[in-house]
Amino acid sequence: MKSYYITGLILSHENIGEGDRLIVFLTKERGKLKAVARGSRKISSKLAGSLEPLNAVKAWINIGKTFDIIKGVEVLRTFPNVRKDLNRYLTAIKMLEFTEVIAQENDNGEKFYKLLLGVITALDRYDVNIDSLLRFFWINVLSLTGYKLRLDRCICGETDISHFSPSSGGAVCRDCALRSDDAMVVSGKAIELLREYEGIRLSEAIEKDVPQILGKEVDDILERFRVYHTGIKLKSEEVKL
Repeated sequence: MKSYYITGLILSHENIGEGDRLIVFLTKERGKLKAVARGSRKISSKLAGSLEPLNAVKAWINIGKTFDIIKGVEVLRTFPNVRKDLNRYLTAIKMLEFTEVIAQENDNGEKFYKLLLGVITALDRYDVNIDSLLRFFWINVLSLTGYKLRLDRCICGETDISHFSPSSGGAVCRDCALRSDDAMVVSGKAIELLREYEGIRLSEAIEKDVPQILGKEVDDILERFRVYHTGIKLKSEEVKL
């Protein structure tokens, strides 16, 4: 029987049959991958406890007819500090949920995997600015999936920016905003901050301090852009602390 190895993060699992689970991974080698862990819901199963969402694992998988079959798992990381802090945990689940919907199966997922692993590792190891970390994640994951914000000029070429329009792909001038159904007035500082996040490293993002009002403006821009272009509304965002 043909088999292969993957390195990945577990995004979710779903109970199927009498004792099996369908596991969804984001893998370094194959992008999003679904595989079945037979008998993993049984207490005696060697796989029980290893295939929980948020675990980073190395797995040995046999090729199957409908779904591939997980034969062995080595847990690499469990991110204990994320799991024991509700705010960190909900932030991680939000990123996992979005990734599961937006990632493609059987695709080269190395950059996506490195981004998700990097932000969750930072969330686990450091005293991070969670809002800043999320901005870094949204901007980079949207770019990786083909939804890069246009921030340098309006769609017409004008560089005097006064609004932001998700349907127009980003920043727009006053004239183009009048012809748009979803243009919102934005500050120059918000556009400047978004540009900064496009260029900074993760190590800079986790420490970046942003004034609360400006941060809220930027978060609103990112949320509107993300929902418009992906159509993804997250269940995890309905949980309020």
